[in-house]
Amino acid sequence: MHEEAADKAFRYFVSCINRELYGPKWSTRWHGGLQWARGQEFHRDGRLHFHAVAAAANDDLNRLMNRYQWHEFWYREFGRNRIEAPRSQLDITGYVSKYVTKGGQVDFSKNFGAWQPPPIDYTRRPEQDAMTGV
Repeated sequence: MHEEAADKAFRYFVSCINRELYGPKWSTRWHGGLQWARGQEFHRDGRLHFHAVAAAANDDLNRLMNRYQWHEFWYREFGRNRIEAPRSQLDITGYVSKYVTKGGQVDFSKNFGAWQPPPIDYTRRPEQDAMTGV
């Protein structure tokens, strides 16, 4: 996939999540939708892929959305992917910063830094909630 097409696919994906979480006029809400940071990396064969972290303004994103549903959406539309919940704040910081140190490009959402994301409960995994019925 060409760089521009990959960027368009990523932004479409985030826009779809925003529409589900915040409605069709999500971009006019006070928070401007999800905040995200995205590192770009090229495979050895030249194919581009992204590594991204995202946060919602009103709650832990892992409680607001079904990761499996969005994994399947991306897979149907664009192919292979992996969507995981972070295990710690250090994971989040390290995840994006390693692409800067590799010489990669890191992009940010327009609203990045405009608000403080709510805390993430790293002790409770969404998979555990599904298994226990919480």
